[in-house]
Amino acid sequence: MIQLNLSVWQLIEDVQATRMALPDIEKILGQTLVEQTQKSNNYFKFYSGQPVALAAGATIAKIDLRLPQPTHNATGMLVLDIGGECITVEQVNQIFPNLTITGMPRGTSLEEATTLTDKTTWGEIRFGFQQKRPDCLGYLVFEPNN
Repeated sequence: MIQLNLSVWQLIEDVQATRMALPDIEKILGQTLVEQTQKSNNYFKFYSGQPVALAAGATIAKIDLRLPQPTHNATGMLVLDIGGECITVEQVNQIFPNLTITGMPRGTSLEEATTLTDKTTWGEIRFGFQQKRPDCLGYLVFEPNN
């Protein structure tokens, strides 16, 4: 597991301060990401990486970076599955007080989540609280405007 001396909040700031480009995300996450050629298609290249230990006991259990192919006019997306120390809704609300609920579980899977979204000039950050651990942050989704 890769060790980074970053809190979840610092990680969010760092992602928002950069372009959604492979070298920039690799630098933030302290590793080289590997293309998942079996998932990549005409529209997007998919990348994954090793788990990451963050400060204060939080972890990134899974990295999913999706970048548009040069021929496809789209934005990228970064999905980070969060584990380890529980980050609560209250903690997220302290840092991001303007969240709106943009998704609710339908009761068909423990993977479904209540999703809270913060819209900024950079783009959207979504905070997912899954049914399997509804009081703890389960994932982060970063989707820039450009």
